[in-house]
Amino acid sequence: MNLFITIKRLLTLAALSLTLVVPAFSQEGGLYAAPPPPDAAFVRVLNGTSKAVSTEVGGIAFAVQPQTISPYSIVTRGDYTANGDVTLSAKVEAQHFYTILVDADGKAALLTDEPLANPARAGLYFYNATGEPLELAATVGGKQAKVFEAVAPGAQAFREVNAFDVTFDVLKDGAVAFTLPGITMTRQQGVSVVALNNGDKLIAIQAVNGVAPTSN
Repeated sequence: MNLFITIKRLLTLAALSLTLVVPAFSQEGGLYAAPPPPDAAFVRVLNGTSKAVSTEVGGIAFAVQPQTISPYSIVTRGDYTANGDVTLSAKVEAQHFYTILVDADGKAALLTDEPLANPARAGLYFYNATGEPLELAATVGGKQAKVFEAVAPGAQAFREVNAFDVTFDVLKDGAVAFTLPGITMTRQQGVSVVALNNGDKLIAIQAVNGVAPTSN
């Protein structure tokens, strides 16, 4: 993240590199929120359980509905202990993005989200919140290809992809277990696909990455 010299440019790169939907900033008339401070880290919670989860990290409260993923929230860098329904140690560094993955059994892990290096492409993030290895395939223009293979339980995978209209399939033991609605991958934007257990069924959700607005 040292491609730019100034703090302002560093923050801009951090936001673009993870391809998040972030509001534009302006210093004229206070029309928009101020840019995040230089010691800002970005944290979100992926709730893979069947009930709502509440937790707090660095003074920021998260209340996440069952089997959903929250937007990122700005947390000051530091060493924390997440408190509430989810408890774990969390060391977060400035200008980094993190996902707290809570699996179906309530076990939590802190994952570091890899940044997108090429702003001309889109970012695809796959999270396995189930108890078994899974694969992710993409269908584009009627042709299917595997994107990720053997992603372990509680793990994530990342890949830069071209901008296109795509349909994702989660595969178990080589067979399609769940098909998601079609989505458009857009340059400088990240999409997260999450595999989940819903009782004895495997399901999946997808969401465009975003940052929660801050109150001033």
